[in-house]
Amino acid sequence: MKSLVRLGATLGLVGGILLGGLPAMENLRAIALPEDQVVKKLAEVPVFTLTNAQGDFVVRSIKNENQTVSQVGFFVSKQDAQKFLDDRLKKENPQLANTMKVVAVSLGDFYTMAQASKKKPDGTVFTLVPAQQQVELARTLLTQSGQQGQQFNGIPLFVPKFKKDNNYLTIPLGNERFIPFYFDKQQAVALIDRFKQAVPAEAANTEIQVVDLQSVIQTLLTSNDPGLSKIVLYPSQESIQFIRTLQPAAGQNQAQPARPQQPRR
Repeated sequence: MKSLVRLGATLGLVGGILLGGLPAMENLRAIALPEDQVVKKLAEVPVFTLTNAQGDFVVRSIKNENQTVSQVGFFVSKQDAQKFLDDRLKKENPQLANTMKVVAVSLGDFYTMAQASKKKPDGTVFTLVPAQQQVELARTLLTQSGQQGQQFNGIPLFVPKFKKDNNYLTIPLGNERFIPFYFDKQQAVALIDRFKQAVPAEAANTEIQVVDLQSVIQTLLTSNDPGLSKIVLYPSQESIQFIRTLQPAAGQNQAQPARPQQPRR
């Protein structure tokens, strides 16, 4: 969870929008990212699951066709994890559920555990449940763009981009520019709105692209695009607030938001 604490300090330093930044990744060529670097990117995002009184993950037995599989559920939203505990498990087994609690692990740890379990015969299935509201928003965007939106069932990420030249909006972190992939559509909308206010002439040239988290991970591992190193997975506002609660009070006092930079080409 140390990476989540570091990100909490970093989030307050993100300022401004940069125009005409990084080209679409299909236009670039380099080498795929090593898996440890992909895990490091994923480690910046918290996901939430349930543990028992001993701190063990809650494993449920799920019937799948003619067999029963062991499953550990993780949630993108902390509220969804808590709701699953309160509305589902406490009704099924109140006494046992009262010993459970919602805990956070990094998305990187989830990925590592899920991959390791796949290599074991009859291994536990690790599932990641998206925020349903974001899935519906993603489906609407996909349908509006002429795609089969209702068929989307993944973990949606929302990416602000330009229609012309297929470039992405970027945000500065330190002396570098990065491409934000948001788990929350409203965050992508907010970035585009800030850009439109700063550069009204380009307002009609912006849109939000929907991509699936699993596809992004696979692309990071296999694609030859140098722009991949510039991708930042940006947690939802709910998760950002959670991350900031992990910071020591002194660290919060030191991390002051920077003044937004002016958009530029």
